[in-house]
Amino acid sequence: MDRKHVVFLKVAELGNITAAANALHIAQPSLTRTISSLEEAFGTKLFLRQPRGMKLTEEGLVLYRHLKEMEAVYNRACRDVESVKRGFHDAVRIGCGLTYQLLLMPEILRRLWRDFPQSSFQIQTGSAEDHARALRDGELDFVITAAIEKVEDPLIEVTRLCRIEHGVAHWPGVLPDIPDTEKMPMQALEDLSWVLFQIEPQLKSSMENRFYELELAPPRIALTTSSLQLGLELLRTNGMVMSVPTLLRHWLRERGYRLHATSEPIWQLDSGIATLKANHDHPIAEALKSHAKELVQSLPVFAAPET
Repeated sequence: MDRKHVVFLKVAELGNITAAANALHIAQPSLTRTISSLEEAFGTKLFLRQPRGMKLTEEGLVLYRHLKEMEAVYNRACRDVESVKRGFHDAVRIGCGLTYQLLLMPEILRRLWRDFPQSSFQIQTGSAEDHARALRDGELDFVITAAIEKVEDPLIEVTRLCRIEHGVAHWPGVLPDIPDTEKMPMQALEDLSWVLFQIEPQLKSSMENRFYELELAPPRIALTTSSLQLGLELLRTNGMVMSVPTLLRHWLRERGYRLHATSEPIWQLDSGIATLKANHDHPIAEALKSHAKELVQSLPVFAAPET
């Protein structure tokens, strides 16, 4: 990319002239002149100079979005040229929540290795917001997320997979012994200590709102964690319950745990695959979306209605 565009993006992202100059290893007066020349070329202010930093104007925001698209295309071009030189795609980075890591990624990776046998993959966990930021910043190539509304962005394209609902997981004997296919009454969930399996803040507020609407005592949140293993150990040893996607019902049953949908959903959200629009037709992107959609449509854990 052109040097002046790189300078503009760095100032926009850091919001500070000094920090941007240090990050780019250039003198601050030179960076300031570059920004001024850009503003002169466009005939408008691109930044508002504020006491605590630089803020994009409306015109600057438009330029920022276009340059981010250009940056994504340029970075993809660099990687694709290297891929052609080597004969394979190297180190594809995928952000993926733990539910999809357990249920989808082993088979998706098996298929991707079949399609691209010399490629390697990096799978990273995290919140939807972290994944969206990393995708925009070029730290991830694709994201499989359980909260696609968090990645709404003009630069990002989302392919919907399915709707995910959180239920209640517990060790046998903690909650009423009802069939897995029956919904657990919300009234049975009062006066219990909860583990929230997720790092999305909306889960806690959604759960609290549901209890409030039903005139139940607020849930006691003992722990919020992205570690499923830690949460399950607390369920087994401390008699706690945990909010977990109902898609994991059979996976948990095999390990001795129970998981029920609740009479009123604790949390519901759409899931999908997010990619930068500049990368939507990349061969691995097309293969990833195709395999994920096929598996969601064919695997019993996704196909079976959650009642």
